[in-house]
Amino acid sequence: MNHRPVNMDHEEFQDVLILGPECRERFLIAEEIPELRDHHLHMGGVSWLRGRYHVGRKDPDIHTLLFTQGGGGQVHLPGRTEAIAPGSVTLLPARQPFLFELGEGQQEWRMAWLLLDDSNVWSALRGQSAEVFQHDQVWAISPMMDALYHQIKTPRRRRMVGLISELLTELLLRETGYSRLEMTVRQVFAQLEEQLHQRWSQARLAERVHCSVPHLNRVCKKLYDQGPMSRLSDLRLQRAGELLASSNWQVSQIAQRVGYADAFNFSHWFRGRTGMSPSQFREYSRSRSASEQEGKSQEAAT
Repeated sequence: MNHRPVNMDHEEFQDVLILGPECRERFLIAEEIPELRDHHLHMGGVSWLRGRYHVGRKDPDIHTLLFTQGGGGQVHLPGRTEAIAPGSVTLLPARQPFLFELGEGQQEWRMAWLLLDDSNVWSALRGQSAEVFQHDQVWAISPMMDALYHQIKTPRRRRMVGLISELLTELLLRETGYSRLEMTVRQVFAQLEEQLHQRWSQARLAERVHCSVPHLNRVCKKLYDQGPMSRLSDLRLQRAGELLASSNWQVSQIAQRVGYADAFNFSHWFRGRTGMSPSQFREYSRSRSASEQEGKSQEAAT
């Protein structure tokens, strides 16, 4: 039986995990399923809960989703408490406190759950309000996650993770206000940050998101106020700047990392975008970083 207040103030939330002896959980972790990282899924699991069970976070840095199949729980949010019923999705965006537990009068709670990285792939969830809502995909995602646990050591695992991510994207369309294609384009460009070394064209990008080139251009203009190749160029410039500032890689290595076959063409492009050669940018960035560190040290000393 719960004896917590119906409404909790923001300062009452704490990081807590209480898992009683009657609770059982199966975990899906990236160390065993590296494909989770490809879809920016931190980890997941399937839970059968009885007795004492409380999970609370004061300032979570990941998005949490619960898919309830049976029994029920409740989630405490700042100023309100929501009941969690079978067939429901509980959406708990990052940076918002929560506490969930077995529901009042409930003997058990059966659910699957996913933790999503607070990355660009799922950035549409930032600022969303925490809520509980009914959705048919609960009955597809939960069994799929249970099946994935039993397929961890098989080649089918990659396809299953991809399908879970696809179902999750479809489910979240309701919350973000984006169309299916807009969400897919956002995910693809977030994934491109790890594939900048490949040769990309408008046609290949359009094929990746299953639309025509003109349609892709319209969606990119709406999402980013620029075309797909301009967006890709910005991602390459950002990554090149980060590598020049923080690594000791040779310019030729960085060029290949962001999709340029040789250092000359990369340097010509980089100077055109920044007004500096890669070497000049590296020297400038490190000099500025050293000055900022010196300033912080002087402030700490005083």
